[in-house]
Amino acid sequence: MAEIKKLRDLIIPITDYPHMPYWATLEEAIVLLNFSYETGHYTILVFDESYRLLGVLHQREILRGIQPKLVELSPGKVPNAWEELMSTANPKQLKRPIKDFMTPFNIIVDVEDHILKVAHLMLKHNTGLLPVKESEKVIGAVGMHNIFHEITAFILKSKVTT
Repeated sequence: MAEIKKLRDLIIPITDYPHMPYWATLEEAIVLLNFSYETGHYTILVFDESYRLLGVLHQREILRGIQPKLVELSPGKVPNAWEELMSTANPKQLKRPIKDFMTPFNIIVDVEDHILKVAHLMLKHNTGLLPVKESEKVIGAVGMHNIFHEITAFILKSKVTT
C-alpha cells in the first residue's frame, strides 16, 4: 500500500516564506512579492513585533488595496487600460500598512496533524494556506498545492497497486 507523507514533510519553513511586519506598507509588500515571484510564493505572512503570526496578505488584497473600485465595477465598465483605472486611484493607499489589507489567520494546524485533517480545514474555511505550529510556535506554512499533490499522488499509486 502506498504511504502518505507526514505534514512535517510538506511544510515550507517560515524563513523560506516572504514575510513582513504588520506596519510595512502596501508598496513594500508589492516590492517583496515581485522580488519573490520566482520562488513561487504569492502571499506574504504578516507578523507582529514579537514575531507572532497575525495573518496573510494575498495578491488579491493587494490589488484591491491599490484600486478598490476594480471590484465594484460591472464587467462591461472595466476599462481596457490600467492607466485609465489608476487615474482614479488614491496614491496614499500605497503608504498604508499591510495590516489594513491582510486576512487574519483563524486556524493554525499542528505539525502532528494528519494531512487529511489539514485538507478538511482548508476546504471548510476556503483557504489555500495554513500556518503550522510545533510546541505552540509557528514553524512554517503548508499550501493547498502541497496537500493536493500528496493526496492525489497517494490515490494514483494506490490505483496502480490494486
